[in-house]
Amino acid sequence: MRAAAPGVARLLHIEASPRGSESFSARIAAAFVDEYRHSHPQDEVEQLRLFEHALPEFDAEAAAQKMQHISLLMRGEPGVAPVGKWAGVITEIERLKAADKVLISTPMWNFSLPYRLKHYLDVILQPGLTFYVNRRGEYVGKMGGKPLQLIIASGSAYAPGFPRADGGTKTDFLQAYLEHVARWMDFGDIRVIRVQPTAHPVPGEVTALLQGRIEEARAAARSF
Repeated sequence: MRAAAPGVARLLHIEASPRGSESFSARIAAAFVDEYRHSHPQDEVEQLRLFEHALPEFDAEAAAQKMQHISLLMRGEPGVAPVGKWAGVITEIERLKAADKVLISTPMWNFSLPYRLKHYLDVILQPGLTFYVNRRGEYVGKMGGKPLQLIIASGSAYAPGFPRADGGTKTDFLQAYLEHVARWMDFGDIRVIRVQPTAHPVPGEVTALLQGRIEEARAAARSF
């Protein structure tokens, strides 16, 4: 992955909705990116649309390479060479590491994350590459404290706290999981914009909600 020029930061936008401009999370993220380009004209922006991007399949070959990689690390060796399926894993990790700032926009699917976003995370979360285990057996992230902006859309409204429950029927595992994984990888400034409830029965209320979150996203982009 080519490094950004001196004085230029790279923003990686990971889009986890397949709905394009019909997606609430994608529309708010588009406003964020538009404002970011305007307020940071020297920076680079890369968009990774997970439903259009060919992620490496983490199949039997990749799993075997991961086990070999772990075995080599435990013996103090560098790890598996980037060949076969592991080459695709390394490519995605290098893309993430090359970014100075990361934006993830995603809807909630079935109280959790879309399967393509989970696929992506399963690809990049690799020992010795995005985290390592120190001599005390503690997991230590390797993202260097870079900032992360989350934009999350959900049909229903969820209150703060974990589990985020409403009458025992609605629990949000999405935000808690993403924040946990991000801290685990050592992302530093983790910010969240929630758009909810997008399934509001009154169309005018949804329009007002969307506009409010777009303005919030634009303000967030200016200080990101």
